[in-house]
Amino acid sequence: MDKFLESRWFLRGFALLVAVLMFITVNTEEEGTNTSANSQNDVEVIESVPVDTIYNEEDLVVTGVPSTVDVTIQGPTQFVTRTNAVRDFRVFLNLADQELGTHEVELQSEGFSSQLTVTISPAVATVTIDERVTEEFAVDAEFNQSIIPEGFELEGIEADPQTVQVTGARNVIESIRYVRATVDIEGQVEDEQTIESTVQVLNASLDKLPVTVEPQTVDLNVSVTQPSKEVTLVPAPTGTPEEGLELESITLAEETVTIYGPADTIDNISEIEVPFDLSGVTSDGSRIDVPIPVPDGVTSLSSETVAGVVSFTESAESAEETDEEEAGAAADPVTEDEEQPAEEDTASDNENNENNDSTEELTLSALPVEMRNTGDELQATYLNPASGELNLRVTGEPEALEELSEDNVALYIDADGLEEGEHEMEVQIEGPSNVTYILSQASITFSLASA
Repeated sequence: MDKFLESRWFLRGFALLVAVLMFITVNTEEEGTNTSANSQNDVEVIESVPVDTIYNEEDLVVTGVPSTVDVTIQGPTQFVTRTNAVRDFRVFLNLADQELGTHEVELQSEGFSSQLTVTISPAVATVTIDERVTEEFAVDAEFNQSIIPEGFELEGIEADPQTVQVTGARNVIESIRYVRATVDIEGQVEDEQTIESTVQVLNASLDKLPVTVEPQTVDLNVSVTQPSKEVTLVPAPTGTPEEGLELESITLAEETVTIYGPADTIDNISEIEVPFDLSGVTSDGSRIDVPIPVPDGVTSLSSETVAGVVSFTESAESAEETDEEEAGAAADPVTEDEEQPAEEDTASDNENNENNDSTEELTLSALPVEMRNTGDELQATYLNPASGELNLRVTGEPEALEELSEDNVALYIDADGLEEGEHEMEVQIEGPSNVTYILSQASITFSLASA
């Protein structure tokens, strides 16, 4: 018995039996493990997975490739969870061997475990492969009329740079109809302005095309101008001066003014009549500052007011009356017949007063004339008038006169550039422009000496 147990055949048979038992035990455990794992399957949808495209990017352009797809994975939970967390996979289209034209190509994937079932949606893409082309296009600048202020016109609009390089598929490049940049701002353009704008490439239907633009933005240099024209000022006297005076002339300080507005409006204007109310003017050489009327359609004037110096002569009737008075110092008492002209004159005066009921008059007495821009080295001395004061008569609408006082009206001489010595200069008036000013004298005489 002992010899049998110690024999080589017995030992070999026993070892084989043990090995078979171990093999059966291991396989049984693995089958149990696999059965347990397979019994816990899971499904997950991974959305917006980017699609890679394999092709010759230097020479070709591909259109129709979806930018992202949805990927559904199904399999053991542990594999689904890991894949969704790590995402070390990719979805791609391999177009390396495709020719020019339109093709239906199946999307592929890699990096997924063999334990998973992978479904891509969409599974197929219809793509077009075309030759890559780059062409140069001029940029058209566009704008909305609302950016132009009233009374102004567009002087120029230019893109910088004026051209751009557009790259895309040949058939897309051939469909280009518009390459433009639009002025997009809030409000209106003031004088000159530079606006950055994105270049848009469109087809005939104004659809944006899938192309690459270099540069993507340009600067639009926009300039506007206000049409202007110089026109003549024509004095138009109104009212009646003091009895015995006859108007000889009104000499304007400025005979022209520049008007601004739409070109089709100002082209039809050659002169502006400026009314000068002579009612109550008592002396030759009086200076009157009046507002310049703004014609219809004109947006602005280069000057709101103009000054005029009035020259009078003694009327013939007044001269005859003076001669008669001198010759008839001892004349008979005045009869009723002789009084009749006086009554007619009174009626005429009443009629003039009725015509001027819409305006009122205000006199500012002894207004000082300010000497401006003499510098620190010169001192002014008034010669005529020695007081350096003038009277100012103001006429205008009652509402305008109510707000007028010595505080918002100033008389001055601009002595800028004058040297030592005696000078005579026109007095300037600073104040509201909606009234008429009449100075007791148009100019004053003064001297400048070292301080």
